[in-house]
Amino acid sequence: MKQAQLFPLIHAEVQKLSNGYIKHSLLEDNIADYIVPPLLGDNAGIMGAIALGMKYNIS
Repeated sequence: MKQAQLFPLIHAEVQKLSNGYIKHSLLEDNIADYIVPPLLGDNAGIMGAIALGMKYNIS
């Protein structure tokens, strides 16, 4: 996701929508450590597909 400026908005919206339903420090205090951009960047989708193919021997 090349729109890093959206993450604070996403964090706030998730906290608002959860409305305290899930009691966990990741969602209450450290949501920025829980909802993060993909570490593989633009390659996340294709790498995930390759990993699934390898796991299930899809050819």
